[in-house]
Amino acid sequence: MDDAKTGDVVGRRFAVLIRGLPGTGKTTTAALLRDALPPSVRVSNDSVRYMAHPRDFTAFTLEASELACLDLALSYCDSGFLPVVDGVFEDLDFLAGQALRFERRGYQLITISLAADVADLLHRNLLRDPLQQMDEARIRQLHEAFRPIGVSLGIRGKLPEEVCDDVLDIIDLERTEGPSVEVDDHEVDLLFLRHGEPDHAGEAFGVGLSALGRAEATAAGAAVRRFAPDVVVSSDSAVAWDTARLATAGLDVTVERSEALRDNASDESHEAARALSFFDDLPALHAGKRVLVVGHAGPHSWLVGRALGGDLDDVRRVPWDTGCFSRFTLSAGQTRLEAMNVPPSSVVPGRRLGAV
Repeated sequence: MDDAKTGDVVGRRFAVLIRGLPGTGKTTTAALLRDALPPSVRVSNDSVRYMAHPRDFTAFTLEASELACLDLALSYCDSGFLPVVDGVFEDLDFLAGQALRFERRGYQLITISLAADVADLLHRNLLRDPLQQMDEARIRQLHEAFRPIGVSLGIRGKLPEEVCDDVLDIIDLERTEGPSVEVDDHEVDLLFLRHGEPDHAGEAFGVGLSALGRAEATAAGAAVRRFAPDVVVSSDSAVAWDTARLATAGLDVTVERSEALRDNASDESHEAARALSFFDDLPALHAGKRVLVVGHAGPHSWLVGRALGGDLDDVRRVPWDTGCFSRFTLSAGQTRLEAMNVPPSSVVPGRRLGAV
């Protein structure tokens, strides 16, 4: 395989899903692809399913193993690996939902369907180990029900190494570049992170993080790495500074402190004006850059209120969990709210799509 081809995709924020019927060589292809794209990891649906009991092919078991595969792939993405997932994955609605889930997490899920006609599948089945061979009627049934999604790749007459080379070409064509929120050279892409839980009730200036707060700040680091900030600004309070330090650990950035991001309930009107003035200055200071701001509920609420055109006092009353994010695009005279992440209490257990 061409080293220049493989080196070009290393480190990109995406995952590859190789799907196909039994006998199409998806296991071998996924293993070759893993070896060609280090740091990479193969996530096998069969292996995940075999860890459960029962390990049957019921909808209950298959849905659980497929969701677990994609959960594991996302975890490896967060750790800097390129996951290669392989399995049948018949449910196209599920795959569409997972592609959206990856996108919302800052990654691209590239799905490749290995395509073979029924005669080729029957021939390949005879070449397999006798213990792995399937009944001919079952192969015909699966072939009739299987539908392609993503990129369909014909494999007839190809060696596994040739299929792997084709997949590498597809990755080069399909992968997207840049952050999910495009920033013009006169705008700022702003990620606002509320600090983690304080060591005791309230947000006193000198109070640091509780054990839960430190965990929230550390967990936020995965999203911060995906965002890849050019500039990091924190409130000069201890709780915000500690959050910024933990969330940016390992990144080559300098955390700046700003008094403008304080949240003083006794002088709220003054603090609101100062915070909004700070945000007004960002497009001129950091045009075209990604800026991470670590602060308090007040500045976040005031920025949301401005973006939505709501009353600042009303917006201030909306509860905002510690350790949560909002994303904005700022330009001269305009504030757009791009996204707010979902607090854990609102996630419905057992959702097919999973938390996003």
